Amino acid sequence: MDALNEFRLILEKGGTDTHTACRLFDRFGEVSLEELPGTWRGKEFHTGHPMDGLLKRLNWYGKAFHDAENVDPLLFEGPTGNVFAVDPLPMMDSRKLIKAVGGKARMRKVLHRGKVSGAMIYDNLPIIDHFRKIEEGVLLGMMDEKTAEIPYFFILEKI
Repeated sequence: MDALNEFRLILEKGGTDTHTACRLFDRFGEVSLEELPGTWRGKEFHTGHPMDGLLKRLNWYGKAFHDAENVDPLLFEGPTGNVFAVDPLPMMDSRKLIKAVGGKARMRKVLHRGKVSGAMIYDNLPIIDHFRKIEEGVLLGMMDEKTAEIPYFFILEKI
């Protein structure tokens, strides 16, 4: 079965395990930095990770890539539909959403799991989000946190 059909089946089932998600991530193609600028709508890709469900409960919207040095890694949607950037550092420390001023991450090409692909590097956290192209305008993200035992997966769709 090709990677796209396997991905769609996993979405229909509602999730998979970390090993399968890693194997699927490895099958998708690289993402160029030129493909990243813009706003991306995010959704979780459930693998049994401890963070599964957290971002949805907080009304996560996605990410905004402005340029190589300025990325808003966490966008959330407010009760009136307004979308705002959140500083990830206080959120990781205390689960409070504090509006961010200026980008809190940057984008680079990074070698990860055998491929050089677009990635987002947090400014003040030991986290790199690595991206693979599922299809045009749709990415599979793998959050690689230095202290985590397993990666967290998510999907981004370009708006």
